[in-house]
Amino acid sequence: MRNYTVCIIAVLGMALNLTLSFSAAHAQAGPAPVLDFDALKTDQKGGDKAWRNAGTAGGEVERTGNPKLEEGFIEIPAIRFKQDTKWYTAEKSGSTFSNAAPGGDVPIVNLEDFTMGLLLRINGGLIREEHHLVGLQANPREQVQNVRIWLDQNGGGFQNVSIAQGAIGARADLRVGQTQMSFDQGKWHWVHLVFRSGDSLTCYINGEKVSESRTTVKWNKKHHMNLHAIFSHSRPEAHRTCNCSISVYRVYDQALSDAEIEQDVHGSFAVDPSGKLATTWGKLKRGI
Repeated sequence: MRNYTVCIIAVLGMALNLTLSFSAAHAQAGPAPVLDFDALKTDQKGGDKAWRNAGTAGGEVERTGNPKLEEGFIEIPAIRFKQDTKWYTAEKSGSTFSNAAPGGDVPIVNLEDFTMGLLLRINGGLIREEHHLVGLQANPREQVQNVRIWLDQNGGGFQNVSIAQGAIGARADLRVGQTQMSFDQGKWHWVHLVFRSGDSLTCYINGEKVSESRTTVKWNKKHHMNLHAIFSHSRPEAHRTCNCSISVYRVYDQALSDAEIEQDVHGSFAVDPSGKLATTWGKLKRGI
């Protein structure tokens, strides 16, 4: 009986090692984001004064107000996505992560084409006014180069995606009729925006392409984009906080392909950094 038990443990151990090896390779495949605000990956704690960036640009963005850190399971049944993870929720106006000026440990990114991905849940309609989701801008604000997202005032998806090259007076406001970024509140979704400078904005929900809109707006990598906002579009307008939860917010300095979007959705949590697989294996051995 003892030999039989040892054999079972050995086989399960080999299977676990193969799974971990495959998962690690799977998670590391593809381009690396310059911004990667992932509450689980950076092991955010309730008292943290900033959200740390796990992307290649490094740095962090300061907390303003009191975004609430939560933990539990995120499920998207339509794509068989389920993960025990962490996220932040904005419950009051002014609860954001943002910086008022460049400098310090704020990430700096230089973008022409880009991809933006978020794992989010809209929790309801307006908290106060306008309902901004995120903003990424060069300094001075709204005058050089920026992208901003507004949510629908009733909480039904994106109302507007605004991409601007203020230095040359070009701006595209892509409304929901163009982007088709409508989705249910109270449910988690993966959303991605792929911007090809001077050409198009392509939108995805849960890894599925839902629209492609033409745009003549061009970005330039020479601009240092160093003004960040999560749950709003800027520090001065932090009162326009979105009624939502965000677990992951990423930006890539290139236009990802359909396959790379799929990888970003399904490969994001292939390896659990909290060590829960090891814990499960320990319990399994003790149970046998």
